Amino acid sequence: MRFYLKKDPSAAPSAPSAVIKSQSNPISPAIKIIFVTVVLFVPVFLFFFITRGASSTKDFYAERVLGGPVTVEKEVKKNDTFSSVLNELMVSPVDIANIVKKVSALHDLRSVRAGDILRVTRVSGDIKKIEYRYDALSGVSVVRDFAGEGQWMAERFEIPSMIGHTLTHGTIENSLYEAGISAGIDPKIVMELSDIFAWDVDFATDIRKGDTFSILYETVYADDTPVRSGNILGAEVTNNGERYVAVYYKDTGGRADYYDLDGRTLRRSLLKSPLRYRRISSYFTGRRFHPILKRYRPHHGIDYAAPSGTPVEAAGEGRVAFSGWKSGYGNFILVNHNSVYATGYGHLRGIKKGIRPGRHVSQGEVIGYVGSTGISTGPHLHYEVRKRGSLVNPLSIKAEPRKKLGGNDLMAFMALKEGVLARLSQKNTVVAMKEDRGAAAR
Repeated sequence: MRFYLKKDPSAAPSAPSAVIKSQSNPISPAIKIIFVTVVLFVPVFLFFFITRGASSTKDFYAERVLGGPVTVEKEVKKNDTFSSVLNELMVSPVDIANIVKKVSALHDLRSVRAGDILRVTRVSGDIKKIEYRYDALSGVSVVRDFAGEGQWMAERFEIPSMIGHTLTHGTIENSLYEAGISAGIDPKIVMELSDIFAWDVDFATDIRKGDTFSILYETVYADDTPVRSGNILGAEVTNNGERYVAVYYKDTGGRADYYDLDGRTLRRSLLKSPLRYRRISSYFTGRRFHPILKRYRPHHGIDYAAPSGTPVEAAGEGRVAFSGWKSGYGNFILVNHNSVYATGYGHLRGIKKGIRPGRHVSQGEVIGYVGSTGISTGPHLHYEVRKRGSLVNPLSIKAEPRKKLGGNDLMAFMALKEGVLARLSQKNTVVAMKEDRGAAAR
């Protein structure tokens, strides 16, 4: 850029005109880059810095501006406590102490576990309500009495629920549990299915590839979302070509049980196996599953090859006749069930505390653990059945049902049975919610 100084004609003569040049200093590229970076990115940084604050803080101040109620929710994580979660939700120490006192009177806060939900609702910055859900269908709510002295008041609440029916079929390739999970069935229902037929089918050792099952069971809904499974209403299992059916029925006395097609209870005096599928599956949680092998030895009993520590159940209700060391049997338990049958359990790694002579045991109660004591080549359970003092083949025992329906109960059951069988023959279905039970369905 150039500036020219023009001579004034009226002015006195002067020295020859001069041309004055102004030199410009260019801005370095580095400074330009820094300038552009600051202009472009500082506003973005400030935006994220403000908006990335704790959600509870953001909602707290947003609520003050908007004036309406704002609810902040937090899910309990591992090692959290009721008080620590309230602290994260910006509840004052004084309020936390009062709230804990009120809630503790209705629910044991030592049972707080991961997955529980806490919600805090504020109006104009003040806490209006705290809701603690410790179950899919129930919880405790705490509110402040602003009209009175500002005291906290707590009460239990229940979520309205509906019950639908779900029908699922499956084919077993490896195990009942795997087939059930593959079919989308709640693990709880799979285990209950194994319990229902525990007197007829040994799901740990007798299952064959290609065996099938069908289950009709209740599904509990809250807010149109399935939250838990209810009772199994009917089930069918085909094992090695033999068909077994169970129908759920509650008699006129209010006692619920599962019955076969003739109205006889599935419960018998002795379980099919002292190594019940539920116990085995639970024992192997988090471990590689080890198949349970069964071998019948004539005039001796059955040897179940199973990992050391697998829980052993009493095959039937009875009274302990012997518990302790018995030569080649190692740790051994003998249970008398009635005047006819007795069962023995040998080579136990250990006998459960309290299992001693004279002690009454219930069917399915854990009495010991698989081991390799006495004369044994490896971990296994020796199981034997004695009939009037003589050893018999446990596989040949078919004890009589404990109960058979009669009269009006039998007539009502037969009518119910036909409906259940018709449903079991259908394809996989989920029936629309049909029954409002509040939160009573458990």
